Amino acid sequence: AFVIGSFFWLSKNDSVSIGADKPLVVHCAAGLRLPLEEIVAQYKKEYGVEIQLNYGGSGELYSKLKIAGGDLYIPADFSYIARGQAEGLVAESISFGELTAVIMVKKGNPLHIRSLADLTRMDVRVSLAEKSAAVGEFTHQVLQSAGVLEGIHQGTYSTSPTVSAVANQVKLAAADAGIVWDSLSAQYPGHEFVEVAEFTNKQKMATVGVLKATTNATAALQFARYLTASDRGLRLFKKHGFKVMEGDVWGQSPKVSQNLESLSE
Repeated sequence: AFVIGSFFWLSKNDSVSIGADKPLVVHCAAGLRLPLEEIVAQYKKEYGVEIQLNYGGSGELYSKLKIAGGDLYIPADFSYIARGQAEGLVAESISFGELTAVIMVKKGNPLHIRSLADLTRMDVRVSLAEKSAAVGEFTHQVLQSAGVLEGIHQGTYSTSPTVSAVANQVKLAAADAGIVWDSLSAQYPGHEFVEVAEFTNKQKMATVGVLKATTNATAALQFARYLTASDRGLRLFKKHGFKVMEGDVWGQSPKVSQNLESLSE
């Protein structure tokens, strides 16, 4: 059986083989791309493990992994992990970051967008993520509940497959406002991010899940632990503007489920 404590003594200077004889396949929400790429580069340098990152909307990736399998899944909303656990696709998970949706606008907020109701104005071009993205599914639910979704649809609006694509619509002035995760604010310094209560009251948790389809549970768990360690992956998430859930030592994290041993028995 796999022993939980085996990860805790691994350190940067340990020359330990984790048995990854082929690349780990990681399905990752597009909004996490920048920190993930830096984490993967650092991990490869330390442990020599190749990691293949597949980006997309959280829902889109979920549909793909049901067919193609893989080793890890990192959506921007824990609900996808919960669904995967219920359907027998996810064996283990660790939540590591909190995400809040915000309205991204041009620096100075020239159209004075302060509320969801402002997005229904005819002079505001709105960009939304498609429901196949975590932020898109969340956005549509909140806008519908707030009674503004129909008004937005009656104006000028567009949809994009990922949260990054929505942000780029605003950056390129193809839209006046877009609903994105607050974690993108560090990547777009020339813009402002308007908080509204309807979103801030319902934060989401970014979570890494180890898939039951993995062919190397030990290597997959090793990377999941590294990703969520306060002095490894979380340090780089913080660098890129993410709100992280701090662990105490490398290899430990809050909100980790207790099924580790069953993966490698």
